[in-house]
Amino acid sequence: MDKEELKGQQFLQEGPGWCISDPDRHIVVSAAWRKTNGLIARMLNTRDVAKNMSAQIRKPMQKFGFQLEGFLQKEMGGLRADGYLYQYVVQGTGMAGESFCIKKGSTFYYIHCYFRQALKDESLAVLEEIFQSVTWK
Repeated sequence: MDKEELKGQQFLQEGPGWCISDPDRHIVVSAAWRKTNGLIARMLNTRDVAKNMSAQIRKPMQKFGFQLEGFLQKEMGGLRADGYLYQYVVQGTGMAGESFCIKKGSTFYYIHCYFRQALKDESLAVLEEIFQSVTWK
């Protein structure tokens, strides 16, 4: 994404982030992170954070027909990622998304993926390839 498009992205107040898109496949992937103090990091788990993330977007996304499809768990680079799958409609186009939270030490990483509902199977396959390539330093 260029700088102007990146300015339009909101990282749900997680902190700094980056975003990539594939306009041909209509996929957008954003990542953000927030370092917390050690006590908070020990108290929070990614499952609870993912449930909280879904609750935070539910109300503002209701006007777009937000529907939670379910919660997910997978491994990304050897770390547990908890998240959820959902769908919504924007300007008459069915959209879907996956959002995940990962904890590494005292840093929480937030990954949000958006794609067209009509291309869901293809998009999820592409995203799975991306997730399988994740490594942590």
